[in-house]
Amino acid sequence: MASSIRLGRIFGIEIGINWSLVFVFALISWTVATEVLPFDVPGQPALSYWVAGALGSVAFYGCLLAHELAHALVARRNGVKVGGITLWLFGGVSKLDGEPKSAGAEAVIAGVGPLTSLAVALIAYLLSLLPLPALVADLFGWLAFVNVALALFNLVPAFPLDGGRLLSSFFWWRLGSRQRGVHSAVRISRVFAYLMIAFGALLLFTGSVLNGIWIAFVGWFLLSAGSSEEVGTTVRGLLSSVPVSAAMTSPVVTIPDWLTVEQFLESIAPQHAFTTYPVHDPSGKLTGIVRLGDLVRMPAGARAEERLRDRARPISAVPVARPDEDLAALIQRVGASLDQRVLVFDGDRLVGIVSPVDVARVVAVRQTLGGGTPAPAARGSM
Repeated sequence: MASSIRLGRIFGIEIGINWSLVFVFALISWTVATEVLPFDVPGQPALSYWVAGALGSVAFYGCLLAHELAHALVARRNGVKVGGITLWLFGGVSKLDGEPKSAGAEAVIAGVGPLTSLAVALIAYLLSLLPLPALVADLFGWLAFVNVALALFNLVPAFPLDGGRLLSSFFWWRLGSRQRGVHSAVRISRVFAYLMIAFGALLLFTGSVLNGIWIAFVGWFLLSAGSSEEVGTTVRGLLSSVPVSAAMTSPVVTIPDWLTVEQFLESIAPQHAFTTYPVHDPSGKLTGIVRLGDLVRMPAGARAEERLRDRARPISAVPVARPDEDLAALIQRVGASLDQRVLVFDGDRLVGIVSPVDVARVVAVRQTLGGGTPAPAARGSM
C-alpha cells in the first residue's frame, strides 16, 4: 500500500498515510461523537463530543502507529530491513525489505504487534481511572477497548493479519519451508475469510445492512490478501538467489533529452523495440526516463513543441539496482514502482533496465526448471 502523504521518520523509519485514512477519521469521529460519548457521558455540549471524537481518531492513529512500529523495530533487530510504514483504510502496513532467517524470528515479528496493542490498552485503561474530566476519562476507556479489539482481531489466522503470520511461522517450523508454511496457512485463512463473508451476508439479509456489508467486505479483503500472499511468496521463492543481471534488458539505448517528442517518434522509436528510454543532457548526464506509451498518447500538435525532458520522469524518482542484487529483494523493495522500470547501474555506468516483462520471463523459466525458495511479503495489521 503506497503512501499518499509522507509524515516524516521515527527511529529512522519513514512514516506515511494513504488517502483512504480520511474515511476512517470521519467514521471514528462520528461514532465516538454520536454513539459512544453521549451514551457514557450524557449532558455535554455537542461541540465537546465532536472535539473529543476528532481527538479520539488521532489517538487511534497513534495506536495503529505504535502497533506497526513494534513490528518494524523488532524486524530490524532481527536483521530485516524496513522500507517504511503506511497507515491506510484497513489499518497499517510495515514494508519489510527481506525475510526473517527463521520461523521463530517470523513469529516474534508478527506477535509483537498484538502484544503492543494490549500494552497500549492497559496504559489507556489505567489513565481512564485517574481523576480526569469525564469526557477525557471515557475517551481513554474507549481507547483501551479499541486496542484490545485491535489485538484480538489481528490474531485471527488470516493474511495479512498477524495471526496469519503466526500460523505461517508455525507451519514453517513444522514443515521446514516458508513457502510450504504459507501455503498451509493460506488454506486455513480462506476458511476464516469465507466465514466472515457468510456472516456478513447473514447480517445483510437480517436487516443490519451497514455491518453486513462491512464484515463481508473485510472477509473478501482477507480472501484476496491470502491468495496474493501465496502467489507472491511462490514468485519471490522462484526469484530468490537470482541476480538482477539475469533479468535486465541490456544494452540500454539512451537518447538526448533536448529532442522534441515528434523527432523521437519519427526518427528513433521505429529503430528499436524498447518501450522505455533513459534521456540525458548535453553533458551526457542522465536526467530521466520517457515511456513510449506516454508519448504516443500526446496530442499531435504538442509533439513538435514539447521536448523529451518536459515529459521525462525525473531520474531521482526512478528506482535503481545493482547487477548482483537479489531479484526477489529488488521486487520486495520497489513494489509497484517496478511498473515504471528499474535502472541497473554497475558503479556509475548504466548497464540495464528491469521491467515487469523481464521479471515474468525469469519466473516462467524458473517454473519450468522447478527451482526457487521462498521470500517474504509486507506485513499488515488491521
